Amino acid sequence: MSMGIVTPDWLVLAFLVIVVPVWGWFDHRSFLRREAVADADILSAEYMKTIAFHAVLATSVLATWFVLGRDWTLLGFTAPNLAGHFWIGSLIAAALLTGMVLNLLGGLASGKGDAARLKAYADLAPFLPKTARQHRWGMALSVSAGVAEEIAYRGFVMWMLAFFMPVYAVIAVQAVIFALAHAYQGWGGAVGTAILGAVIGVVYWATGSLFLPILLHMLVDAMSLSLAYFTFRRQASREASV
Repeated sequence: MSMGIVTPDWLVLAFLVIVVPVWGWFDHRSFLRREAVADADILSAEYMKTIAFHAVLATSVLATWFVLGRDWTLLGFTAPNLAGHFWIGSLIAAALLTGMVLNLLGGLASGKGDAARLKAYADLAPFLPKTARQHRWGMALSVSAGVAEEIAYRGFVMWMLAFFMPVYAVIAVQAVIFALAHAYQGWGGAVGTAILGAVIGVVYWATGSLFLPILLHMLVDAMSLSLAYFTFRRQASREASV
């Protein structure tokens, strides 16, 4: 049983820090080229491919952990620690979810903010759901991202970084590594992802468990994609009625 860092850990970290961002960058640009000339729905297929990549992401960590015979609690597979800083993580999670729910409900109830949202979506618009089928696959993508990325970036990366630096630095550095994986979204998307990664990193540190971060991540992604879907659908209805 290996409790310390060994060569496979460095290989997994290199995969997360180098391979994942490079793959995301080139895959996104390939998708944009194909999407610009496609007559059919290729976004659903892109979502499916990303879900498969999430499976590879999670498997790289889980297989390493299994082969090395490590305690799964070290990776965050344990019940939340209700003592200590649990209340901090709970409050942060509740605040984030409350903000997301209010934003989603506000977007569903009124189209007043559609113009601002469509402007904000400009760079990522091709990758956001606009049909019911795309929305369904987007929900599946939210689940796969929540599970795989939390195992990789909060579970594995934070465990590894903790050997070298204090907790506040661990949270900051893992947020940057998480942002690198989403660099294809541009500066705005990367910064937003880093902030989300830091927030969820605090929740993971406070609870000592991956379960709340996974749920939080899934809900944030699902609500974000749903808000985009309903905004685009409403815009399409307005254009059709002109």
